[in-house]
Amino acid sequence: MTLLSIYKTERGNLTISLILLIIKHSPALLLPVIIGNVINAIIAGGPETLHKITWNSVFIGILIFQNILTHTLFIKYLSKANRSIEKKLRFSLVKRMQELSISFHDNFESGRLQTKVLRDVESIEILTRQLANIVFTGLLNIVFVIVATLLHNVYVALFYFVIIPLSVFLVLTFRRKMVKSNEEYRLTLEVMSARVSEMVQMIPITRAHGAEKTEIDQVSSHLENVQKKGFRLDVLNALFGSSAWVTFQIFQFICLLVTGFMAYYKMITVGDVVMYQGFFGLIINAINMIINVYPEINRGFDSLHSLGEILECPDLEQNEGKKRIQSVKGEVEFRDVVFGYTSDVLAVNNISFKAEPGQTIAFIGESGAGKSTLMNLLIGYRRPASGQILLDGTSMNEIDLRTYRRHIAVVPQNIILFSGSVRENILYGIDSENVNEAIYSEVLEMSRVNEFLGKLPDGENTRIGEHGSKLSGGQRQRIAIARALIRDPKIIILDEATSALDVQSEVYIREAIGNMIKNRTTFIIAHRLTTVRHADLIIVLKKGRIIESGGHDSLMAKKGEYFKMNEVVQ
Repeated sequence: MTLLSIYKTERGNLTISLILLIIKHSPALLLPVIIGNVINAIIAGGPETLHKITWNSVFIGILIFQNILTHTLFIKYLSKANRSIEKKLRFSLVKRMQELSISFHDNFESGRLQTKVLRDVESIEILTRQLANIVFTGLLNIVFVIVATLLHNVYVALFYFVIIPLSVFLVLTFRRKMVKSNEEYRLTLEVMSARVSEMVQMIPITRAHGAEKTEIDQVSSHLENVQKKGFRLDVLNALFGSSAWVTFQIFQFICLLVTGFMAYYKMITVGDVVMYQGFFGLIINAINMIINVYPEINRGFDSLHSLGEILECPDLEQNEGKKRIQSVKGEVEFRDVVFGYTSDVLAVNNISFKAEPGQTIAFIGESGAGKSTLMNLLIGYRRPASGQILLDGTSMNEIDLRTYRRHIAVVPQNIILFSGSVRENILYGIDSENVNEAIYSEVLEMSRVNEFLGKLPDGENTRIGEHGSKLSGGQRQRIAIARALIRDPKIIILDEATSALDVQSEVYIREAIGNMIKNRTTFIIAHRLTTVRHADLIIVLKKGRIIESGGHDSLMAKKGEYFKMNEVVQ
């Protein structure tokens, strides 16, 4: 990913801003010439002296005052381009995160992603401003001075050709170390951000186990690492800047001696000495400005590379060009499905079963048996290593999973809510403006949300806090169930949906779910065997394989693994 590719849609605004930059910067370029002209006119004397001084003064005065308008317009067009790209970059990152596969998100901490959206995009915006304000201005100074000097005196121009390669050599000498230090600092900052994000989420658990000191010590070690990397980077930047300053001051003094001797031997005028010193000052200031912002420029290009990790990552969920699903009957079939998170351990091994529309399929088994992996495969988060998953007779490899998921609803064991109102959480993902209020009220009743809604300060408009922290576990579970029911899905996935409820609420919810799953294909992951007895098909899993399957009565009659599980419960 390159900076030019990012700004290709804003070339018009950038071109206008650069033209305005040249115009607004013209007084600084022409001031040494004007001063030299005035000094030469004074030394030469004569009747034209006053006229030359007046004309040069008026000319530079006009150039100076135009800076007010041109500088304002320059910032306007540059900011217009920058803010537009800033928004587009953040939008592209958010969009790309939604498109990247679940396996990508498993391996990329959320804190690092937040850093990219906030810090890295800001660094690129700063990079663009520095390139326009500093680098382009500096290059303009250097080009103007070289051309103007060549037109006046070739020998003085040759002297300038010494300082410019020297500055390039100085930059290249430090560049490798600075690139490495910037990258190390950025990665350290991303790791720290991810760790702080985890710490915030873990605060209730930390407090419950009295592990505050452990968390503080762990985060402190990351902060100390950031401090060390940042300190090293600051010292390197300081050494870079001071070395450049000393070198250029020495060369400016040498330039003064050279032009002074040339004036002494009548090769140039005194005014030319002042003009060349002004020119050389422009070159030094230009190079100094570029060197001073070089760390930020380098950090900007490092952030550009960082965003490329997301925007150019090929690990996408491939949906383009595939069949869009308009309706779903609910027939699901697994044919010899194999899947493993690693190549040597299979989480699902040769699984085959078929769910007819409207059937309820229950999965039971010990932790690690493959229940959640099967649901991830069914939702489309994971793709089988071999075998097929068919939806209404069509392979899921051939369908647009985004359109398929509009016809399913998932109630996970770990409820995910956001810090909005109860109503906003229930209506998440659907057009809330056109909700049928009668159906909405029915959903509230069936999910038993209305049982506690009247006790909340603002009813359905009550803000529930981050992750629903102001609600009980049972209340959060019921909101999640209501969120599933309001979608009117054809396929329902319940991951121990009654696990956080008390006995009475569980009975109510089971009745509600029983009503809702009629004519809908339902998949249940259950630990409480009481929730699966009425399932059409119960599948017992062990180490990723199906060891038993059938209805409750037939499995009890076999007196196998399912029978033993029921015996333990009793």
